[in-house]
Amino acid sequence: MVEPRTRKWILVGGALATATTVGVAGAMLWGGGSAGSSERPVTVETPAQVAQSFVNKAFSADTASAAAATDAPPVAAPALTATRTGMGTSAYQARLAAVQPPKPDATTAEIAASVTWTMPNSALLKYDVTIPMRRVDGAWKVRWTPAVIHPQLTEGASLTYRKAVADGALLGRDGSPLVQGTIPAGLLTTITGQVGDLKGTDGWEVGIASGTAFTALDGKKPEAGEKITVTIDPARQAAAQAAVDGLPRGAAIVAVEASTSEILAVAQNRALSGTNPFVGRYVPGSTMKIVTAAAALNAGLTRPDTALPCPATATIGTRRISNADFGHASLPFHTAFALSCNTTFGELGAKLPPNALPDMAKRFGLGADWTIAGADTNTGKVPPATGDQQVENSIGQGNVVASPFGMALVAATVVSGKQPTPTLLRGKPPVPNDVAAGPPASVLGPLRAMMREVVTAGTARQLAGIPGLAGKTGTAEAGGGAEHGWFVGYQGNVAFAVFVENAGSSQSALNATAAFLKR
Repeated sequence: MVEPRTRKWILVGGALATATTVGVAGAMLWGGGSAGSSERPVTVETPAQVAQSFVNKAFSADTASAAAATDAPPVAAPALTATRTGMGTSAYQARLAAVQPPKPDATTAEIAASVTWTMPNSALLKYDVTIPMRRVDGAWKVRWTPAVIHPQLTEGASLTYRKAVADGALLGRDGSPLVQGTIPAGLLTTITGQVGDLKGTDGWEVGIASGTAFTALDGKKPEAGEKITVTIDPARQAAAQAAVDGLPRGAAIVAVEASTSEILAVAQNRALSGTNPFVGRYVPGSTMKIVTAAAALNAGLTRPDTALPCPATATIGTRRISNADFGHASLPFHTAFALSCNTTFGELGAKLPPNALPDMAKRFGLGADWTIAGADTNTGKVPPATGDQQVENSIGQGNVVASPFGMALVAATVVSGKQPTPTLLRGKPPVPNDVAAGPPASVLGPLRAMMREVVTAGTARQLAGIPGLAGKTGTAEAGGGAEHGWFVGYQGNVAFAVFVENAGSSQSALNATAAFLKR
């Protein structure tokens, strides 16, 4: 609003002259020059002009200029800077009320202003301030007081905006926030894709900060989100990843806590072709003998000490089965398991009913199916078979396939003796789609002893120095390429499966097992 023109008579240097003032326009005076020179005008800024300049620069990058418009620049500058820092990227705007020009002899004035801060979240903070003015050596200055920033502000305090982060996140097994890189990126993507945004809605607050004290002026409380614990054990995950990264061929490790079926680790190296260890299915080779042994014991075909033939080669039906460069006239069943005698297990497999292997496999979690929160999984497939196909299936060849995840569940079931309930996100149990009861207790004791013998006196005896380790090696023919290598086992409450693609033998899997467990 432009004020009406007023005409005042001003006596300057003994001369009578007129000066015209308009609203916030400066007063124009006539100053004398040197002898013989013309008089030149001198402009004195009005309080409104000075105040406008002050608010224009108060929280810009040029706070020094704003401070210079006050009567106490050394005090004003740090105070303005503190609020500029505290308010971050918030935008400041002040609208000055219209004022009449001061009287010529006035030494003080006041200008009302309406302030609006637009904060980073677009919320507004509005309030009114009074800007006091005073003459200093003839020039108008803002009389410094923190109240020109906010009426409640005191010396040493600042106006501050801060974000109130919503409580909710993915947590690690130990309850701390899950750090990126502690689980595979692909798995993290799957988890976040399924559970969505966990952290709820962030809040905000703006107020007066003084030291550690904070007085809120306005804000909104955050809406709490959901906390979800991922069952991955960072230490075991790191050990598994390091173990597979040390191999030149594609490799994977999946580890499970046997008592709970919580997934502790899932690792694969860059060289592994195909899909991830949760869904990638491969011929399991002799690790399938865990299931075949359970089925044979359950069917009453043998006992651990039953002497059974283990020839170097045998023709079973029309299928010719061979061992890995060894043969024995007969061996106790537990020894045939420890040495991985194909001919022994082929003969037993041929005598099993058609559904015996698939039914027993499902009781160990192999071929079972769940909807697991946070992961897409496929344990494998053990179809019903007869004749030659069943012989091959019984030694882990034929049309039997398993994922490293599925074989880790087999090992976990040997330990726990109950139907697995694989879990990746605590509080979100799996939904069973196609499962079976756990294996009969009568087969579990013998299986545990036989798997221990594999390590102490069998095909995995190079790992005999690892306390309490039990398991089963496997070498699997794979479509004309080099044989895959496996080791499926457990140590204490940790069950696991190690898979190495096209390894030629189980040696690489045993090396990776040692690296995994010794870290």
